[in-house]
Amino acid sequence: MTDIFLDIHFSIPPDEYIREVLPGVISDLGFDGFVEDERGVHGYIKKELWMETMETAIREMTDQLHLPQIDIIGITEIQNQNWNQEWEKSIQPITISERIIVTPSWHPLEDPSKIILTIDPKMTFGTGYHETTRLVIRLMEEYIAANDFVLDVGTGTGILAITSIKLGAAKAIGVDIDEWSFDNGNENTKRNNVDAKVSIRIGSLESVPETAFDIVLANIVRNTILELLDSMVLKLRAGGKILLSGLLAKDREPIETALHKRGLRTLTSIQENEWIAIAAQK
Repeated sequence: MTDIFLDIHFSIPPDEYIREVLPGVISDLGFDGFVEDERGVHGYIKKELWMETMETAIREMTDQLHLPQIDIIGITEIQNQNWNQEWEKSIQPITISERIIVTPSWHPLEDPSKIILTIDPKMTFGTGYHETTRLVIRLMEEYIAANDFVLDVGTGTGILAITSIKLGAAKAIGVDIDEWSFDNGNENTKRNNVDAKVSIRIGSLESVPETAFDIVLANIVRNTILELLDSMVLKLRAGGKILLSGLLAKDREPIETALHKRGLRTLTSIQENEWIAIAAQK
């Protein structure tokens, strides 16, 4: 084995969502870390693990998520570094709303008048830096009620499940197919002292036999929402609400049409830049 790594420089449009999603998509190929720059994202992988066929595999993965073309614009040999430390330098506290702040554990905050969410991302989507995360949390502030039973589909860092408890929900289940999300989500529930009320599970919705949820959350890409919509609606109790994000403004009509076909009515939709979030009721 060698300590020589390759710096694979991916050219990515200046879109925060895509730059957050890419590391999660390709991390299982053996990448040890990622660092963003103005042209895209650097991925670091041991030299002996990199194969030319991986470029094709990455294109196939990103095509499945309907992401724009991601090109490799440089491959450089470098010595091993502390990739997580480099990533952490770019994560700072961020204000989500008037009363919610997200911060990593290496920037501790104390403010009794605020809800402080301590989230260490470790390259898993859901840091609060993307519009979609902020939008769905703002909807949660409006629609989460005391003692709600919440399902968070594609939980990522666990940020939404954790937030639901901080907003008064009695119990939350977060589910994700990404093993990084499973480990990271459990770490974050403990950091926020909600691990007794949040269950993070690995796998598809089949790993959640529970039903009659008051709230179902999904901050994931449009196509995945449409694929899972029938299953998510079945998880809702009558009168329950579904809060969806990860959507562009152009997705509003097809998503609302899909909701209405399944007997849900739109309650509201909100927008930040080109991104939207939708709340609907069964």
